Amino acid sequence: LYDTHYTERYLGHPDVEPANYERTDLCAEADSLTRPLLLIHGLADDNVVAAHTLQLSRALLEAGRPHRVLPLSGVTHMTPQEEVAENLLLLQLDFLRESLEI
Repeated sequence: LYDTHYTERYLGHPDVEPANYERTDLCAEADSLTRPLLLIHGLADDNVVAAHTLQLSRALLEAGRPHRVLPLSGVTHMTPQEEVAENLLLLQLDFLRESLEI
């Protein structure tokens, strides 16, 4: 699962350059990620498919790693709604303060 236009531009075709895809697969690194993660994904994102975020979340769960997932219905790669963008920044700030204990 990947966006062919964007991904193949940088990584090549997965059948031709499989090592590039293996090297960039965060799921394989889930057990070594120790700090909490906040995964925010627009479900209408046409750059990164939502399945990638869900796969990473599953890998983090299997590895027992702390994380949160926030799916955003109707949002693409970036939200054009100023209020939503501002609230997302506040949510991220709260997450960082909590995670860094500041």
